Amino acid sequence: MRTLRASSALPWLGLLVGVSTLARFWAATRIPTPWIAPDELIYAELSRSLWEHGTLHLLGRPTSFFSFVYPALAGGPLSLPDVHLGYTLLKAMQALLVSLTALPVYLWGRSFLSARLALVAAALALAIPDLAYSGLILTDVALYPVLVLAAWAMAATLVRPTLTRQGLLLAAIALASATRLQAVVLAPAFVTAVGVKALLDRELRWAARLWPSAAGFAALGAGWAGWQLRNGGPASKLFGAYQAAGEVHYTLGDALRFCLYHAADVLLFTGVAPVCALVVLLAVRPAGAEARAYLAVAASVTVWLVAEVGVFASRHVGHLAERNLFALAPILFPALALWLDRGAPRPRVAMGVAVAGALLLVAYLPTARFVSAATIPDALTLVPFHRLHVHAPGLSLRLVVLVVMGIAAAAFALLPRRLAWLLPVALLVVFASASVNVSRVVAAEASLVQPGTVGARPRWIDASARGPVAYLYTGDVYWNSVWENLFWNRRLDRVYDLLLAAVPGGIPQDSLGPYEDGRLVDKFGHGPNVRYVVASDSLLFAGRRIADAGNGISLWQIDPPFRLRQWTENVRFDGTVERHAKLVVYACRGGTLRLSLRLARPTGIRLLRNERPVRFYAFTLGDTTTISLAAKPPRPLGKHLCTFDLLTRKPVKVERFSFVRASA
Repeated sequence: MRTLRASSALPWLGLLVGVSTLARFWAATRIPTPWIAPDELIYAELSRSLWEHGTLHLLGRPTSFFSFVYPALAGGPLSLPDVHLGYTLLKAMQALLVSLTALPVYLWGRSFLSARLALVAAALALAIPDLAYSGLILTDVALYPVLVLAAWAMAATLVRPTLTRQGLLLAAIALASATRLQAVVLAPAFVTAVGVKALLDRELRWAARLWPSAAGFAALGAGWAGWQLRNGGPASKLFGAYQAAGEVHYTLGDALRFCLYHAADVLLFTGVAPVCALVVLLAVRPAGAEARAYLAVAASVTVWLVAEVGVFASRHVGHLAERNLFALAPILFPALALWLDRGAPRPRVAMGVAVAGALLLVAYLPTARFVSAATIPDALTLVPFHRLHVHAPGLSLRLVVLVVMGIAAAAFALLPRRLAWLLPVALLVVFASASVNVSRVVAAEASLVQPGTVGARPRWIDASARGPVAYLYTGDVYWNSVWENLFWNRRLDRVYDLLLAAVPGGIPQDSLGPYEDGRLVDKFGHGPNVRYVVASDSLLFAGRRIADAGNGISLWQIDPPFRLRQWTENVRFDGTVERHAKLVVYACRGGTLRLSLRLARPTGIRLLRNERPVRFYAFTLGDTTTISLAAKPPRPLGKHLCTFDLLTRKPVKVERFSFVRASA
């Protein structure tokens, strides 16, 4: 606080935080609904659970550890009865949170930089395109400033390893780990930083004073392991929600390749120059304990995080996991400022190694493989390249990336010292332009999610139901519709699946199956007490449909007991049948199948009734036909199924595939 009050840059720092907050919040308001499923929706449910019940549960059931800090931050606004208001307030809070990263970057930088250059580093930290994540419900948002605090605490401890600073170091690493469990890698990173600092100082005796930190790490690790093993069971539970990371085999070749890929990605999202400056400064060994401590921490944290994320991504992601890395940016930008502060030194060997290494890493990156619509949610820096590929599909993306990064590397190596200040200016312009582009794409992608999940009125369930609502998932609608509706509608509190149609993401759910009379029961034969149910329009229930989302999903009020009347399988939302469609009528007393077909090509179809062939039809191009087929209900009536199967050689369009029951 004394540094801030004494700084002439304070008004500029305040302006920087204010402008960034407003810009990020404005961009976030264009995001209509959570986009990255199930991650955002899991964090939202955990946040509500923590604030409303004091537990980190999903739908009232225990789950693996994801985060404590983020639910504590997000739970307040997300627990408000007005979900729209809470969602908007969360976006405003997160825009401010990421913008406040400028404060620790500036204050840490002031220990070894001029006020002007510390401000430049802070500005760069707020400009990167990845801050578009601030409009999403993700732990990455909270980790962005917290990781800087932890790194700053590490550097401060290396400069003066007092008991107070070591205590703050342990608290900062614990805070980062409680924000996102991947931050446990800061412990070995600190040990590495001690070694790097000793090499830069060419003296190691001071490291003996760090024994309280070693004891603290051991105590924190033992406490975490004991708590997890007591509540979770096997050793793999030590990874919490990332337990899968400890249950698979990693190959050395794949792990090394993905580490190199992610090292190249760090170069991409920081603009090459900061990483090259870090390498050069490590070789130069600048004067000043604070500067050397910074270099040791920045290098160690970068290496360990790249290794951790690269190994994990080699088996669990399959492409760039930039989401888990971009928090390195505010730690690396002061390196460029320090390089400028020390006169932009360019020792030939170090400069050659830095620039050549950077270009080789970027050249090794399989750009065309990783630049796709599927990878965008995990690597926002690739968005401009993806848009370029969409507009010019014949252009070589690898060549484009190499040219762009080559220009940045050449500017770092060749720009006259008197013009070196243009480097951060150019990065700010490029990052700001890319941020606008990325924010638009994120908003557009989230807008595409809404129609197929919650429709035009996200709170359509709460508007019509008068009690608790269950979701019965069949697998024939978008699986993220379950998560999205759970986020927007507070009355939705249970999820069932029909015959093991699992919802991805680990949502707590119970499996139900129907008897021939339509009653839905669990594996013990018990029927749940359901008054309202949300399900695909492929299901008809005993009750009445009271609302629909306009996307093939409806809300029913149930006439007890919870019972199916009809189930249509394998008919897509647009009416297309690929090979086989089936209609099951429960508690069948008789009636007629009504089938209307439209064919785009000559084909033949076969109808089965109660699993037995009935008729075969041959159609020519453009035929439209209506077929009626009477049911033959098994005796006694109303106790068994009637089934109808449509088998086709080629895809057909079904305009009607329904059953008209016989009058009672």
